[in-house]
Amino acid sequence: MFKSIALATGIIIISTGLAQAACPSRVPGSTPDAIAANQQRIACLQDEARQTGQQQNYDIQLKSMQNTLRDMQLQQRLDSLPKFTPPVFQPRPTFPNN
Repeated sequence: MFKSIALATGIIIISTGLAQAACPSRVPGSTPDAIAANQQRIACLQDEARQTGQQQNYDIQLKSMQNTLRDMQLQQRLDSLPKFTPPVFQPRPTFPNN
């Protein structure tokens, strides 16, 4: 469990630490060069969207693992508490009034 959390954290750090190239701006016009440049821009934007989606997926997985770990630690703490045993009720004997 701890290895998977460390792995997920490492992946997130590596993926956020890599420099992302900014996509070029839109090129006006309908020349073949402008169309090719705009197609490259669209491909770049799609790649950035994919990377953002992956990053969000990693974040969700990390939070899920952290919640699972927290739940397991809480369950372990609850299991280590002493078990409550209720006292045995013994009614007092009743005697008739003399």
